[in-house]
Amino acid sequence: MNEATQINLNELRKAYERGENITEILTITQPGLNRSEIIEIAYDIQSGSYTRDAIDKPERLKRYACDIHELCRDFLSDHDVILDCGAGELTTLSALSLHLPEQCKLLACDISLSRLRAGRRFAERMMRGDLASNLTLFVADMARLPLPDNSVDVVITVHSLEPNHGREHQLLEELLRISRRQLLLFEPSWENVNHVVRARMQQHGYVRELPQHIDAAGGTLISVEPLPSPLGSLNPTYCYVVEPINKEVQPAFDDLLLQCPCSGYPLHKQMGYWWSQEGGWAFPEIDGIPCLREKHGVLMSHA
Repeated sequence: MNEATQINLNELRKAYERGENITEILTITQPGLNRSEIIEIAYDIQSGSYTRDAIDKPERLKRYACDIHELCRDFLSDHDVILDCGAGELTTLSALSLHLPEQCKLLACDISLSRLRAGRRFAERMMRGDLASNLTLFVADMARLPLPDNSVDVVITVHSLEPNHGREHQLLEELLRISRRQLLLFEPSWENVNHVVRARMQQHGYVRELPQHIDAAGGTLISVEPLPSPLGSLNPTYCYVVEPINKEVQPAFDDLLLQCPCSGYPLHKQMGYWWSQEGGWAFPEIDGIPCLREKHGVLMSHA
């Protein structure tokens, strides 16, 4: 974030409590912020709201997760490594976990540490026990994921690409880089909605023309289907099934490695931080969650 940028988080919290749109406020008042910084602040301010809503409306979340599972079940297998990229407060992943195959490994990342901490508390109550106890969380930027090439069997996004209009190609290219088999995007669809929904998508800066961006980023779009029971009529969810083009399928990793987002070298856990000796960067761990965005890195070339 630009050092000259002055953000009053207390005022933003009050604005959120009044029902104001934080993304719009930041876009207007903070022209020096880029899109990812705006998304980070806006979602961090909202932390806790998704878990409260999930607790208040459990049947709606359960139905939504069932719909997602029906559309992706044929692409999931036992022992898979599955990443929920932009997992937020883990509400959807926790509900979906009840339907996932045996002995799979769950990863979840988000741009907001606050949301992941709220989500972990929710997952401890709501996620399937074997998956919750072996869950890997980390803070990351979707444009620079701290994971090796082809390291995740199935990558899932649930409305996390959504607010990133203008970054579609960059983000899809990165998601395809780490995908071994499928990329399952549960996102809005500019192509399949009416003018009212399109106007809302345009107002909020939502992604558009995903099929063209998928093709340009090196993916093959297998299918696009709507979810039968979307959470809102003005923001329906569509499932895009995407596969990498001409990617050699490599053996799965015995142990998933996190890698430095600055250098690409492996990270190794230390006492309260993660360090890449080869790359020369260290990253903090807060409340057991590694913070692995480039801006979190501290130069550390020697032990």
